[in-house]
Amino acid sequence: MAIGGSDPLQILAAAVSPVVLVSATAILISGSNTRYISIADRIRALAHEFRDGNPSSQRRIIISGEIAAFKRRAHLVAWAVRVLYAAVGCFITVAMIISASSRHQMLSAATLPLFAAGILLIMAALVCQLLELQLSHRTLCLETSDVLDGKPKPEAARPDPPVRLKL
Repeated sequence: MAIGGSDPLQILAAAVSPVVLVSATAILISGSNTRYISIADRIRALAHEFRDGNPSSQRRIIISGEIAAFKRRAHLVAWAVRVLYAAVGCFITVAMIISASSRHQMLSAATLPLFAAGILLIMAALVCQLLELQLSHRTLCLETSDVLDGKPKPEAARPDPPVRLKL
């Protein structure tokens, strides 16, 4: 992404793409944060019901399974947010390098790899969000199992092994 010359308008035009991606990623972060807050509120409500609501033994099994699934969902959403923030860092760095490239041509070689890293980080966050969406279906099945057929499904109540994401 070499920027020819030192025309300020050309540099500004080149810096627009990463800035637009920062805005788009900020929208994704906002949605993910809202999702995290919703999951945390649901965990608190279920924990309160478990401790103070005197639920039946069947309901306690369902609540335990739901809380395990909600904790896993919260973990996935938290990783999605972290990865999205890293993507924002990449895009901001690209914009700064583009802005400085009129004086330091060597810096412009780093723009494309950083831009690609930002895009890959967004893709990783989307994978976390898709996994979380899959788990949200499991929590819905747990919540409605006693209503629909009178007994929880053993596979729905069993928590999945935790997802371990490493950077």
